[in-house]
Amino acid sequence: MATAMEMKEKAYFEDVEKELEGIKMKIYLLREELARTYGKDSPVLITQDRHLVELAEYVDWKLQVLEKGSAFDWKTAKGSRKNVESDVSVQPPEVTGPDFAGGYLGG
Repeated sequence: MATAMEMKEKAYFEDVEKELEGIKMKIYLLREELARTYGKDSPVLITQDRHLVELAEYVDWKLQVLEKGSAFDWKTAKGSRKNVESDVSVQPPEVTGPDFAGGYLGG
């Protein structure tokens, strides 16, 4: 049987997840509205769309941090993220050119 504190914690994390998912959805809706307003090939859309995508990815990343960094059991929680993986994998960075160290290169 769950204690009152565990029930409050579960409700809190479910509320946070719901709110962050809502924010992410609003960002995607804003992108669609921007495309309808300015047109798909507009320079304004191209510039703003990149920022909105980065913002949505940031919110999603924060959701993942919340899931991985808390003792809350997300696998038993309600919502769209109930099948959360417990392991995280990170892709190595892509090398696109010569590898120069930043800073002073002079002699």
